[in-house]
Amino acid sequence: MVDIEDRNRGIYLSGIIEKLNSKKARLQNLSRSYSNYRLVIFLAAVVLFFVLFFAVSNLSALISAGVFLVVFSIVAHLHNKLDRGIEKLDLWIKIKTINVAKLNLDWRNIPYVSHTEEDKPSQKNTPAEADLNLTGDKSLLQLINTGTSKQSKILLRGWLNIAEPTIEDIIPRQNLIRELIPLSIFRDKLVLFSLLSSKREFDGKMFSKLLSKKNTLPSYFNLMFYFMTILAPLNLLLVFLFLENILPAYWVISTFIYILIFYFYNKAKDKIIDEAEYISGELEKVGSAFEYIEKYNFKRGSKLSELCVPFKLKGEKPSELIKKIKNTVGYLRIRKGNPFVWNLIRTAFPVDFYFRIRLNRYKNLVSGKYQMWLETWYRLEALSSLANFAFLNPGYTFPEISGAAGNRIIYNGKKLGHPLIGIENKICNDFTFNPDGEIAIITGSNMSGKSTFIRTLGINLSLAYAGSVVNAEELKVSLFRLFTCIKVSDSVTDGISYFYAEVKRLKTLLNEIEESKYPIMFLIDEIFRGTNNIERLKGSSAYIKKLAGTNSAGAIATHDLELVKLSEEISKVRNYHFKEDIKNGRMVFDYILNAGPCPTTNALKIMKLEGLPVE
Repeated sequence: MVDIEDRNRGIYLSGIIEKLNSKKARLQNLSRSYSNYRLVIFLAAVVLFFVLFFAVSNLSALISAGVFLVVFSIVAHLHNKLDRGIEKLDLWIKIKTINVAKLNLDWRNIPYVSHTEEDKPSQKNTPAEADLNLTGDKSLLQLINTGTSKQSKILLRGWLNIAEPTIEDIIPRQNLIRELIPLSIFRDKLVLFSLLSSKREFDGKMFSKLLSKKNTLPSYFNLMFYFMTILAPLNLLLVFLFLENILPAYWVISTFIYILIFYFYNKAKDKIIDEAEYISGELEKVGSAFEYIEKYNFKRGSKLSELCVPFKLKGEKPSELIKKIKNTVGYLRIRKGNPFVWNLIRTAFPVDFYFRIRLNRYKNLVSGKYQMWLETWYRLEALSSLANFAFLNPGYTFPEISGAAGNRIIYNGKKLGHPLIGIENKICNDFTFNPDGEIAIITGSNMSGKSTFIRTLGINLSLAYAGSVVNAEELKVSLFRLFTCIKVSDSVTDGISYFYAEVKRLKTLLNEIEESKYPIMFLIDEIFRGTNNIERLKGSSAYIKKLAGTNSAGAIATHDLELVKLSEEISKVRNYHFKEDIKNGRMVFDYILNAGPCPTTNALKIMKLEGLPVE
């Protein structure tokens, strides 16, 4: 059944998109009118200019041309402003359309989040990332992410795939996300301004490396600048005195010294200008987003206000420093654009030296702040992604995380669902692990929901540790190290069979249990499926007995109904099952978790329904 709040959220967003499209259509019509106005003004200016030139006077023609130029410039400015407004509307519509796609799990219209092995968090990883579809195509990361920077996606990926969660990390993230959820306009504008500044995914890694390099001029450079500042006007004075026949041609010597020093200490001038333009260009990519954060008035005393302090320090705000660098680069561009004027200035003032000192000072100021701005922005983007996820799913709830020490195990979920399953097809179940540890053996027919259920347990745990809302009416969990054995693949190149790969994965689980400071939460799908029935049963029984004596809890989905007998031998083993029914010649599943072992199987039924021979 479709959740009413989710449906209303979809209607609300669709209504906004409709209004934005209507406004865009009006502005596009107005833009076409402005194009016509510009053409009419231009043609009228040309005609009137020639009429006045030949029929009245040159002066009147020039005056009319000047007036039309002013009018044309004003209309062009308004037209450009209008087109920028249309560009913003396009981005607004894109943002809202993606949110609607996320509500409907319309993967074709949800941007894919690419990643590489190098992007993985530095912490020790578990197989859960692939097993639970945390990343990749049609993944949780793809569904949640709204960030425009590569590093914010890496950060979010790390939160979802955290190996050793801590209360000190989770609770502050929860508090920040709670504050961000109602700030939907702020979140959308943060994305909007980021996209306006940089059309591609922003990667600040290389630029951070450039700024982190030590960038100091020689200690004597300032002294040389002051010397040149005195020498330049002195040259002009000596030239004047020579022309007035007051002094001999001393200006030749002083000018030669000036030129010699200038070129000796200015060998890298082109490199400085290129570097300055690169720095200015990179800062422009984040300038609009930084300035928006800087000017946004967060509630005083809020966690968001504390997070964004680096953007609001007086005299060190991004907009101030970026503006100074842009102005400096603007002056430096005169050197290439108008070398005659630049050389004229050089004769009276060592302008190259001055701007090199100025740029060096600004670069050092920015390098001291830039990484802090970036890290705050990355974190804000990742938090906004999780807040947007909560906003789009008002039926989800924040979990209660317990930092209880020792071996106490808490996993108590009510109405647990899988966030990657559409509302129309989603069935939610209650589930609780015994506080002393438990192994849940889940049996059931093919397609009955066993694998999806154990993934539901895991993916909600990942969301909980990320600080996010979870797909549950209520969820209380303690701190676990999550380990999964669901998607196991063989390797032709390494000569590893499926069974051997599974054995290695399950051996790693035992090692993790011994080494981890946390209890292990394990999720295993079809244990030892890569071997024959007899050996699978013996191996599975022995392995489960081994797990029963450890500081762990978990769920094992299996077709082996013989394994349910272990509950008679081991107190930590409990049986659950999913069942099915046949109605009108079709297999029907309710996907509801039931206590006890599965009473039926359906493999032969499925074969028969599909027309295969069955004895």
